[in-house]
Amino acid sequence: MKLSHSIAIGYIRIIKNIRISIIRIFTLLLFKKQSAYKKILVNRDGAFGDSIVSLPAINIIRQNYPAAQLDLLNINNSNVSFSDLGLKESLIDNLYCINKKQRKKTLKKLRQHKYDLFIQIPQNIGIYKSIRNILLVRFYLNINSAFGWDSGRIKSFMRLQKIYEPIPTETIRFIATLKQYGLTGDIAYPLKSQPTKDNELNILICEARPFAFLIGGKLQPKKWPLDYWVSLANLIGNDEKILIVGSDAEINDAEYIKSKTSNTINLCGKTSIPELTYIFQNIKAAVSLDTGAMHLCDAAETRLIAL
Repeated sequence: MKLSHSIAIGYIRIIKNIRISIIRIFTLLLFKKQSAYKKILVNRDGAFGDSIVSLPAINIIRQNYPAAQLDLLNINNSNVSFSDLGLKESLIDNLYCINKKQRKKTLKKLRQHKYDLFIQIPQNIGIYKSIRNILLVRFYLNINSAFGWDSGRIKSFMRLQKIYEPIPTETIRFIATLKQYGLTGDIAYPLKSQPTKDNELNILICEARPFAFLIGGKLQPKKWPLDYWVSLANLIGNDEKILIVGSDAEINDAEYIKSKTSNTINLCGKTSIPELTYIFQNIKAAVSLDTGAMHLCDAAETRLIAL
Protein backbone atom coordinates (compact mmCIF):
# COMPACT_ATOMS: atom_id res chain seq x y z
CA MET A 1 0.00 0.00 0.00
CA LYS A 2 1.32 3.44 -0.89
CA LEU A 3 2.09 5.85 1.94
CA SER A 4 -0.59 8.28 0.71
CA HIS A 5 -3.12 5.43 0.70
CA SER A 6 -2.13 4.40 4.22
CA ILE A 7 -2.60 7.95 5.47
CA ALA A 8 -6.03 8.19 3.79
CA ILE A 9 -7.24 4.85 5.19
CA GLY A 10 -5.89 5.77 8.62
CA TYR A 11 -7.85 9.02 8.47
CA ILE A 12 -11.04 7.10 7.57
CA ARG A 13 -10.58 4.71 10.49
CA ILE A 14 -9.97 7.55 12.94
CA ILE A 15 -13.14 9.38 11.81
CA LYS A 16 -15.20 6.19 12.11
CA ASN A 17 -13.87 5.47 15.60
CA ILE A 18 -14.54 9.05 16.72
CA ARG A 19 -18.12 8.88 15.44
CA ILE A 20 -18.76 5.51 17.07
CA SER A 21 -17.27 6.71 20.37
CA ILE A 22 -19.47 9.82 20.41
CA ILE A 23 -22.59 7.78 19.65
CA ARG A 24 -21.74 5.27 22.39
CA ILE A 25 -21.21 8.03 24.93
CA PHE A 26 -24.57 9.62 24.11
CA THR A 27 -26.45 6.31 24.18
CA LEU A 28 -24.82 5.24 27.46
CA LEU A 29 -25.65 8.57 29.11
CA LEU A 30 -29.20 8.93 27.79
CA PHE A 31 -30.60 5.39 27.49
CA LYS A 32 -30.86 2.40 29.77
CA LYS A 33 -31.52 -1.25 29.00
CA GLN A 34 -34.70 -2.86 30.31
CA SER A 35 -35.44 -6.52 30.99
CA ALA A 36 -38.48 -6.58 28.69
CA TYR A 37 -40.14 -4.40 26.07
CA LYS A 38 -43.83 -4.21 25.24
CA LYS A 39 -43.90 -1.39 22.66
CA ILE A 40 -41.12 -0.94 20.11
CA LEU A 41 -40.68 1.70 17.43
CA VAL A 42 -38.33 0.90 14.54
CA ASN A 43 -37.17 3.65 12.19
CA ARG A 44 -35.94 2.97 8.66
CA ASP A 45 -36.06 5.80 6.12
CA GLY A 46 -35.79 5.53 2.35
CA ALA A 47 -37.64 4.11 -0.63
CA PHE A 48 -37.89 0.76 -2.46
CA GLY A 49 -34.36 -0.59 -2.23
CA ASP A 50 -33.80 0.89 1.24
CA SER A 51 -36.91 -0.91 2.45
CA ILE A 52 -35.97 -4.28 0.94
CA VAL A 53 -32.45 -4.44 2.39
CA SER A 54 -33.72 -3.70 5.90
CA LEU A 55 -36.34 -6.49 5.97
CA PRO A 56 -34.07 -9.24 7.38
CA ALA A 57 -33.13 -6.92 10.27
CA ILE A 58 -36.78 -6.10 10.99
CA ASN A 59 -37.58 -9.80 10.82
CA ILE A 60 -34.86 -10.55 13.40
CA ILE A 61 -36.27 -7.85 15.67
CA ARG A 62 -39.68 -9.56 15.44
CA GLN A 63 -38.12 -12.96 16.21
CA ASN A 64 -36.57 -11.54 19.38
CA TYR A 65 -39.74 -9.72 20.50
CA PRO A 66 -42.61 -11.94 19.25
CA ALA A 67 -45.17 -10.63 21.74
CA ALA A 68 -44.31 -6.93 21.58
CA GLN A 69 -46.16 -4.25 19.65
CA LEU A 70 -43.75 -3.54 16.80
CA ASP A 71 -44.36 -0.32 14.85
CA LEU A 72 -42.35 0.95 11.89
CA LEU A 73 -41.69 4.58 10.98
CA ASN A 74 -40.58 5.23 7.39
CA ILE A 75 -39.91 8.75 6.08
CA ASN A 76 -39.37 9.15 2.34
CA ASN A 77 -40.46 11.24 -0.61
CA SER A 78 -40.45 8.45 -3.21
CA ASN A 79 -43.22 6.49 -4.86
CA VAL A 80 -42.42 2.99 -3.62
CA SER A 81 -41.94 2.22 0.06
CA PHE A 82 -42.82 -0.27 2.81
CA SER A 83 -46.54 0.28 2.22
CA ASP A 84 -46.20 -1.24 -1.28
CA LEU A 85 -44.05 -4.27 -0.50
CA GLY A 86 -46.70 -6.70 0.66
CA LEU A 87 -45.23 -7.56 4.07
CA LYS A 88 -46.36 -10.66 5.94
CA GLU A 89 -49.00 -9.78 8.54
CA SER A 90 -47.02 -10.97 11.56
CA LEU A 91 -44.03 -8.69 10.88
CA ILE A 92 -45.23 -5.28 12.12
CA ASP A 93 -48.34 -3.99 13.88
CA ASN A 94 -48.50 -0.38 12.66
CA LEU A 95 -46.79 1.26 9.70
CA TYR A 96 -46.24 5.03 9.58
CA CYS A 97 -45.10 5.68 6.02
CA ILE A 98 -44.87 9.45 5.53
CA ASN A 99 -43.03 12.16 3.62
CA LYS A 100 -40.78 14.75 5.25
CA LYS A 101 -43.54 17.37 5.40
CA GLN A 102 -45.56 15.08 7.69
CA ARG A 103 -42.67 14.34 10.04
CA LYS A 104 -43.46 16.88 12.76
CA LYS A 105 -47.14 15.91 12.94
CA THR A 106 -46.34 12.18 12.98
CA LEU A 107 -43.68 12.48 15.68
CA LYS A 108 -46.13 14.39 17.85
CA LYS A 109 -48.59 11.52 17.41
CA LEU A 110 -45.96 8.88 18.15
CA ARG A 111 -44.93 10.65 21.36
CA GLN A 112 -48.33 9.74 22.80
CA HIS A 113 -47.70 6.00 22.28
CA LYS A 114 -45.10 5.83 25.08
CA TYR A 115 -42.74 3.30 23.47
CA ASP A 116 -40.28 1.34 25.67
CA LEU A 117 -37.65 0.85 22.95
CA PHE A 118 -36.50 2.64 19.81
CA ILE A 119 -34.37 0.81 17.23
CA GLN A 120 -32.70 2.76 14.45
CA ILE A 121 -31.97 0.96 11.18
CA PRO A 122 -29.67 3.68 9.92
CA GLN A 123 -29.10 5.42 6.66
CA ASN A 124 -25.55 6.57 5.96
CA ILE A 125 -25.91 9.80 7.91
CA GLY A 126 -23.19 11.82 9.61
CA ILE A 127 -22.55 12.37 13.28
CA TYR A 128 -24.55 15.61 13.50
CA LYS A 129 -27.80 14.02 12.32
CA SER A 130 -27.18 10.94 14.46
CA ILE A 131 -26.84 13.06 17.61
CA ARG A 132 -29.87 15.14 16.61
CA ASN A 133 -31.94 11.98 16.23
CA ILE A 134 -30.68 10.51 19.50
CA LEU A 135 -31.75 13.66 21.35
CA LEU A 136 -35.08 13.67 19.52
CA VAL A 137 -35.79 10.08 20.54
CA ARG A 138 -34.86 10.63 24.17
CA PHE A 139 -36.33 14.05 24.90
CA TYR A 140 -39.12 14.51 22.37
CA LEU A 141 -40.44 10.97 21.95
CA ASN A 142 -39.45 10.31 25.58
CA ILE A 143 -38.20 6.77 24.92
CA ASN A 144 -35.85 5.45 27.61
CA SER A 145 -34.15 2.65 25.65
CA ALA A 146 -32.67 2.94 22.16
CA PHE A 147 -29.86 1.71 19.92
CA GLY A 148 -28.87 1.17 16.29
CA TRP A 149 -26.96 4.28 15.20
CA ASP A 150 -23.61 3.67 13.52
CA SER A 151 -20.73 5.66 12.02
CA GLY A 152 -22.49 6.16 8.70
CA ARG A 153 -20.63 6.50 5.43
CA ILE A 154 -17.38 8.47 5.32
CA LYS A 155 -17.55 10.16 1.94
CA SER A 156 -13.85 10.99 1.67
CA PHE A 157 -11.57 8.63 -0.30
CA MET A 158 -14.45 6.36 -1.38
CA ARG A 159 -12.40 4.60 -4.07
CA LEU A 160 -9.65 3.75 -1.61
CA GLN A 161 -12.21 2.49 0.89
CA LYS A 162 -13.58 0.09 -1.73
CA ILE A 163 -10.07 -1.24 -2.33
CA TYR A 164 -8.73 -1.52 1.22
CA GLU A 165 -11.70 -1.50 3.59
CA PRO A 166 -14.31 -4.27 3.61
CA ILE A 167 -17.68 -2.66 2.90
CA PRO A 168 -20.54 -5.00 3.91
CA THR A 169 -23.88 -4.98 2.18
CA GLU A 170 -26.59 -2.94 3.87
CA THR A 171 -28.39 -6.12 4.94
CA ILE A 172 -25.26 -7.61 6.58
CA ARG A 173 -24.44 -4.25 8.18
CA PHE A 174 -27.85 -4.06 9.88
CA ILE A 175 -27.74 -7.68 11.06
CA ALA A 176 -24.26 -7.12 12.53
CA THR A 177 -25.49 -4.04 14.41
CA LEU A 178 -28.39 -5.99 15.93
CA LYS A 179 -26.01 -8.77 16.94
CA GLN A 180 -23.95 -6.25 18.94
CA TYR A 181 -27.04 -5.71 21.08
CA GLY A 182 -27.82 -9.42 21.47
CA LEU A 183 -30.45 -9.75 18.74
CA THR A 184 -29.95 -12.76 16.46
CA GLY A 185 -32.20 -14.95 14.36
CA ASP A 186 -32.92 -16.54 11.01
CA ILE A 187 -32.19 -14.34 8.00
CA ALA A 188 -35.27 -14.10 5.79
CA TYR A 189 -37.28 -11.65 3.70
CA PRO A 190 -40.88 -11.65 5.01
CA LEU A 191 -42.50 -10.76 1.67
CA LYS A 192 -45.69 -12.01 0.13
CA SER A 193 -45.48 -13.68 -3.28
CA GLN A 194 -48.48 -13.97 -5.59
CA PRO A 195 -49.09 -14.81 -9.27
CA THR A 196 -49.95 -11.94 -11.60
CA LYS A 197 -53.45 -11.17 -12.77
CA ASP A 198 -52.45 -12.24 -16.30
CA ASN A 199 -52.91 -16.03 -16.54
CA GLU A 200 -51.05 -16.25 -19.86
CA LEU A 201 -48.09 -14.50 -18.29
CA ASN A 202 -48.18 -16.87 -15.31
CA ILE A 203 -48.10 -19.86 -17.66
CA LEU A 204 -45.21 -18.35 -19.60
CA ILE A 205 -43.27 -17.73 -16.40
CA CYS A 206 -43.76 -21.26 -15.10
CA GLU A 207 -43.25 -23.12 -18.38
CA ALA A 208 -40.68 -21.03 -20.28
CA ARG A 209 -38.84 -19.47 -17.33
CA PRO A 210 -37.93 -16.25 -19.16
CA PHE A 211 -35.17 -13.74 -18.43
CA ALA A 212 -35.84 -10.26 -17.03
CA PHE A 213 -34.36 -6.86 -17.80
CA LEU A 214 -34.68 -4.43 -14.87
CA ILE A 215 -34.26 -1.09 -16.63
CA GLY A 216 -35.43 1.28 -13.86
CA GLY A 217 -33.35 3.70 -11.83
CA LYS A 218 -33.64 7.26 -10.54
CA LEU A 219 -30.17 8.51 -11.49
CA GLN A 220 -29.37 9.08 -15.15
CA PRO A 221 -25.63 8.23 -14.79
CA LYS A 222 -26.67 4.72 -13.69
CA LYS A 223 -28.82 4.18 -16.78
CA TRP A 224 -27.76 1.85 -19.58
CA PRO A 225 -28.26 3.10 -23.17
CA LEU A 226 -31.47 1.62 -24.57
CA ASP A 227 -29.71 0.23 -27.63
CA TYR A 228 -27.49 -1.83 -25.29
CA TRP A 229 -30.62 -3.55 -23.97
CA VAL A 230 -31.72 -4.12 -27.56
CA SER A 231 -28.35 -5.66 -28.44
CA LEU A 232 -28.43 -7.91 -25.37
CA ALA A 233 -31.99 -9.08 -26.14
CA ASN A 234 -30.98 -9.94 -29.69
CA LEU A 235 -27.85 -11.70 -28.43
CA ILE A 236 -29.97 -13.87 -26.10
CA GLY A 237 -32.06 -14.79 -29.13
CA ASN A 238 -35.66 -15.46 -30.04
CA ASP A 239 -35.73 -18.86 -28.37
CA GLU A 240 -35.92 -17.06 -25.02
CA LYS A 241 -38.52 -14.60 -23.73
CA ILE A 242 -37.45 -11.50 -21.83
CA LEU A 243 -39.62 -9.54 -19.38
CA ILE A 244 -38.86 -5.81 -19.19
CA VAL A 245 -39.46 -4.63 -15.62
CA GLY A 246 -39.70 -1.05 -14.39
CA SER A 247 -42.06 1.63 -13.13
CA ASP A 248 -44.43 3.89 -15.07
CA ALA A 249 -41.45 6.16 -15.74
CA GLU A 250 -39.82 3.45 -17.88
CA ILE A 251 -42.83 2.58 -20.04
CA ASN A 252 -41.61 4.54 -23.06
CA ASP A 253 -38.09 3.15 -22.73
CA ALA A 254 -39.49 -0.36 -22.58
CA GLU A 255 -41.66 0.27 -25.65
CA TYR A 256 -38.56 1.38 -27.55
CA ILE A 257 -36.73 -1.83 -26.60
CA LYS A 258 -39.79 -3.88 -27.53
CA SER A 259 -40.08 -2.17 -30.94
CA LYS A 260 -36.49 -3.16 -31.77
CA THR A 261 -36.79 -6.78 -30.60
CA SER A 262 -39.10 -9.75 -31.07
CA ASN A 263 -38.56 -11.58 -27.77
CA THR A 264 -39.43 -8.93 -25.14
CA ILE A 265 -42.59 -8.24 -23.11
CA ASN A 266 -43.18 -4.84 -21.51
CA LEU A 267 -44.26 -5.19 -17.85
CA CYS A 268 -43.31 -1.67 -16.76
CA GLY A 269 -45.91 -0.25 -14.38
CA LYS A 270 -48.08 -3.37 -14.67
CA THR A 271 -47.17 -5.41 -11.58
CA SER A 272 -47.35 -5.05 -7.81
CA ILE A 273 -44.36 -5.87 -5.60
CA PRO A 274 -45.82 -9.27 -4.52
CA GLU A 275 -46.32 -10.09 -8.21
CA LEU A 276 -42.74 -9.06 -8.99
CA THR A 277 -41.54 -11.28 -6.16
CA TYR A 278 -43.40 -14.19 -7.76
CA ILE A 279 -41.93 -13.37 -11.17
CA PHE A 280 -38.37 -13.16 -9.85
CA GLN A 281 -38.78 -16.48 -8.02
CA ASN A 282 -39.63 -18.22 -11.31
CA ILE A 283 -37.33 -16.76 -13.97
CA LYS A 284 -33.96 -18.01 -15.24
CA ALA A 285 -32.00 -14.86 -14.42
CA ALA A 286 -32.19 -11.07 -14.39
CA VAL A 287 -29.99 -8.29 -15.70
CA SER A 288 -30.44 -5.16 -13.62
CA LEU A 289 -29.35 -1.60 -13.13
CA ASP A 290 -28.69 -0.30 -9.60
CA THR A 291 -32.34 -0.06 -8.64
CA GLY A 292 -34.79 -1.18 -5.97
CA ALA A 293 -35.90 -4.17 -8.03
CA MET A 294 -32.31 -5.40 -7.96
CA HIS A 295 -32.61 -5.81 -4.18
CA LEU A 296 -35.95 -7.57 -4.65
CA CYS A 297 -34.18 -10.06 -6.92
CA ASP A 298 -31.73 -10.74 -4.13
CA ALA A 299 -34.61 -11.28 -1.71
CA ALA A 300 -36.20 -13.73 -4.19
CA GLU A 301 -32.84 -15.53 -4.64
CA THR A 302 -32.84 -14.76 -8.36
CA ARG A 303 -29.70 -15.32 -10.40
CA LEU A 304 -28.65 -11.76 -11.10
CA ILE A 305 -26.19 -9.70 -13.12
CA ALA A 306 -26.10 -6.18 -11.66
CA LEU A 307 -24.71 -3.47 -13.92
